Amino acid sequence: MNSINTKSDVEASLVSILTDLIGLRSDYPPGDTVEICRYTEHRLDNLGYRIKNHMDVTPINNLIVEMGDGSPSVVFNVHVDTVGPGLLSAWSSDPCRAEIKGKRVYGLGAANCKGSMALHIWLAEEISRCGGIKNGTISFTFVGDEESLGPNGTKSLRDQSIVRPDILIVGAPSSNNLLIDERGVMWLRLTTRGTGGHAGDPASADNAIDRLVRLLRFLESEIFCNLKDRKQGEILSTANVGKIHGGTNTNVVPVEAVAEIDRRLLPGESVDQALGEIQTALKKSGEPEDSYKLDLLVGTNGFRGRADGRGVTAFSEAIRHRLKREPCFLTPVGAFDGRHFGDDDIEIINVGPGESSEGHAPNESISIDELVDAAAIHLEVVDSLLGLNS
Repeated sequence: MNSINTKSDVEASLVSILTDLIGLRSDYPPGDTVEICRYTEHRLDNLGYRIKNHMDVTPINNLIVEMGDGSPSVVFNVHVDTVGPGLLSAWSSDPCRAEIKGKRVYGLGAANCKGSMALHIWLAEEISRCGGIKNGTISFTFVGDEESLGPNGTKSLRDQSIVRPDILIVGAPSSNNLLIDERGVMWLRLTTRGTGGHAGDPASADNAIDRLVRLLRFLESEIFCNLKDRKQGEILSTANVGKIHGGTNTNVVPVEAVAEIDRRLLPGESVDQALGEIQTALKKSGEPEDSYKLDLLVGTNGFRGRADGRGVTAFSEAIRHRLKREPCFLTPVGAFDGRHFGDDDIEIINVGPGESSEGHAPNESISIDELVDAAAIHLEVVDSLLGLNS
């Protein structure tokens, strides 16, 4: 493998691409990924790839870029949507305009996950400059709907068999470390009902917020407070009540209240088991069963990765070669799109430049040196797994 670019060329190209991407808004909501996918398609058109767009729901577009045929099928996946910028006064510069300070690029999505997106675009271009791959199939999937854990991005590509990887490499802000285990994710909505009335006579009504509070306290005492004892090494089982709302006016006894709950599951803890556990606890709460409703919003199982898989081995060797250190394996905290393939018996690796702590925070940034290192590592991995023609 002989890359035709110098290190300074690689750095300039990566920074230029990332600067463009930060300027293309794709924050959720609404998670509009049409323009950023159009930019990517324009860059990769006429480079020897088969390119198609996939959109189940407007404006959530997914771009699929493929080269080669047969096995092994290596798929690079990265989400192109971001969270919103939040409070603009918390930013020291315009979050939607890249700013370079020292050896870092600042802007919304710089680390999560437009840094990895810039890397994957550069990688696709570099593979073409090298004359393509010798064996198998390489695909790049630039997907939306990740920040909402929704079904219209990677999940749709998997469920409709649009991509069928043997090795799935998910762009993630891991500081070029490897994350091969993943927790399951379950999002629930708990809705309580009551009867309305005047706030001046609350005893004559049935307050839905009071009922919701009682049920959440019961779940805390029955299940959530004990989750700290469920762990696999450093991987934890957790619960978080992330949203609560109810009522229509201060002087009205609320008829309805809603809470949304996030449960993170250990590998081996299934969504069905965790859901059943909560359903059983609610039935023991003493509240009338027709006074509440539990809905499953999102549910994917976790998995344990393969430390000796072909992809992990290739990344480990490339990290040793480029960074002169042993690869580090991280403990999962967030959720990545690889979880949609968790039951498919394939190799899944989360890896990329950027620190996870930078994502979803004001003044988000990414190290340029990490970007350049990631480029060298990823190109070496492609050569190891599929071979490059020059």
